[in-house]
Amino acid sequence: MRNLIASSCRSLVYGFVCIAFLRAATSSAQTWREIQSPHFRVVTDGSDKDGRDVAHEFEQMRSIFSTLLKNPVLDTGAPLLIVAVREPGLQALAPVFWNQRDKVAGQFFRGWERQFALVRLDTFGDLNQAVVFHEYTHSILHANVHWMPTWLDEGLAEFYAYTRFQGDHIYIGEPSLRLSHLKSESLIPIPQMMTANAGSFFKDKDRDDLFYGEAWAMVHYISYGKHMGNGAKLTSFVRLMEQGTPQLEAFQQTFGDPEEFQQKLATYLSTFTSPAGVMREVRGPDPSSFTVKVLSPAEADCDLGSFDVGAHDYASGRRLLQAAESADSTLAGPHEELGFLAWRAGQDDEARAEWQKAVTAGASSYRSAFALLMSGAPPLKQQSPQQLEQTQQALEAINTTAPKFAPAVVELALIEWRQGQLNEALKTSLAAEKLEPWRAEYHLLSGYILLQNHQPAVAADYARLVASRWSSTDHDEAVDLWNLVPPAMRGDGPPLTLSLPADATVVRGTIVSTRCDRFGLTLMLEPNTPHASPLKLVTTGSFENGFADTLWVGEDHYTPCFHLAGLPAVVAYKTSEDGIAKLVVFEVRDDLPNPNLPPSASLPARAVPPEAVGRH
Repeated sequence: MRNLIASSCRSLVYGFVCIAFLRAATSSAQTWREIQSPHFRVVTDGSDKDGRDVAHEFEQMRSIFSTLLKNPVLDTGAPLLIVAVREPGLQALAPVFWNQRDKVAGQFFRGWERQFALVRLDTFGDLNQAVVFHEYTHSILHANVHWMPTWLDEGLAEFYAYTRFQGDHIYIGEPSLRLSHLKSESLIPIPQMMTANAGSFFKDKDRDDLFYGEAWAMVHYISYGKHMGNGAKLTSFVRLMEQGTPQLEAFQQTFGDPEEFQQKLATYLSTFTSPAGVMREVRGPDPSSFTVKVLSPAEADCDLGSFDVGAHDYASGRRLLQAAESADSTLAGPHEELGFLAWRAGQDDEARAEWQKAVTAGASSYRSAFALLMSGAPPLKQQSPQQLEQTQQALEAINTTAPKFAPAVVELALIEWRQGQLNEALKTSLAAEKLEPWRAEYHLLSGYILLQNHQPAVAADYARLVASRWSSTDHDEAVDLWNLVPPAMRGDGPPLTLSLPADATVVRGTIVSTRCDRFGLTLMLEPNTPHASPLKLVTTGSFENGFADTLWVGEDHYTPCFHLAGLPAVVAYKTSEDGIAKLVVFEVRDDLPNPNLPPSASLPARAVPPEAVGRH
């Protein structure tokens, strides 16, 4: 994945944050309650009924996906905390949202390890909660489908975002608020919709709104339009892509010529009368059965501080977490979150001390146990066979406690690969793919293991599939795997090429050090070229930074400022007139075992069933 780092962000050490949700340093002046439904946890400064109503609507949304999807994954390894606040609480918690009170009912923050939703109690329930349900839909889709084009991913999220609960009926597909853009502007051509990604239109708000509106309209038409089989064609389209069919080919097979489809879509919109699907309310848990607990000030500060960290307001989060830690040192949560904040700031000893306190305070603190293990042991490539076995046993214990925590599963696969246990390594890697199907590098890990086992054609299939569906660093990592496959075994199709800037100098090497200050990032790189001198690269503005999904720190805790020494990297830079090498792209790779080494164990002739590659 790749992050865009803006030049105006000077606080590099603390996470590239340009905004802060200023709030009171403690929640002790308010009474906060915890409402626990069968599948959701709500923390609120409202009444018991307020919290139960919010939890009930989330349970209803969950029931929709449980009914409509086939054998869905509805609970991921990233638990969701819902913070439901009244007007005064919102002003204190997140004034950036409060200042937009006529537009925003809340916000959703999706992390690798934890997810957070902010809900405004004064507007929740009148369709203004769309932003929250939009992102919740993404989390469900990403846990169940390995990849979707952006238009379909966003279109489905918009489609379900405006779900309305009325009496004993559920209305699905209510009009998007962006529908007005479709009536006043020309539609974006379908080929452009199919190739759009997250950055295609974000610089132009009107075009961005038009894209989201048209994506919603395409899904609405495919779901309810004439001759669409009440969504049957949508299911066929997704199935074809899951089997590896290129998007355009799958689209033409399912919906016909894109230009004809667009004409029919325009006609559909011109006669649009706000149809929506109707479901009888799925019988779910009785809200009166949801448990209610009044939180202590320390417990409330811990939850709200964790929310602030999840919202990338590290300063406010730290203040609340420190207040919680001071008030009740027996709570594991404050120690855990403060440990990760210290790690991001390069304060490793302090981080490990906090994680140790978290593990001591709570046996279920699997995130702290994992961080302690991975930060304290030597890198896997430096571990002796005995050390690898000890690390493996510790990871298996974490996996027993948290079986849906994918980062631990990935590390187990890497250990088994290094031990030569290729059967087990592939099985474990496939399990990680299933847990987090949206992580490109998880699929590539399986491809590398297959290549190690002399199955280059299957590895090439993995590489081409990822390269065709993911962009930026993920795409480039797939190209790296593809380049390791013997040319005769790469199959049909055009050569894969890196997505790095054509006008920049590209160098591969090993990271010697990174340093962040108020001026930006300084990187020292030892090129792979023999006898080459270390290369010093600096940033003086924005640059693109991506990293492998298999790095144990993951997106939630990654920072280019620390902990990267010894890792492989690919960089693109441009030399200024004064001779300074200015970093443009910085891609951090994981230090995988050498896939060209002869395997110490053999797999069957076809380790992966033919349909398995199509699922990725």
